Amino acid sequence: MTTTHPKASDNSPTHTALWALVAVSGVANLVSSVAQAPLVVNLATGLVTLAALTALGVRHVRARRTRV
Repeated sequence: MTTTHPKASDNSPTHTALWALVAVSGVANLVSSVAQAPLVVNLATGLVTLAALTALGVRHVRARRTRV
């Protein structure tokens, strides 16, 4: 019986862009917290980070379903 293993990484532009967005918005969230920026700025950067992480999670689950 042959077992196929999934790719170790996904190098698509969307995947890279989502990870870059997570990094940038995470740092922006940290800076806005430390700088005591208005609550709206902190919430906005946090929601962008959450949305990007959710998109990465959805992509991962969908990719696993198509591999099985």
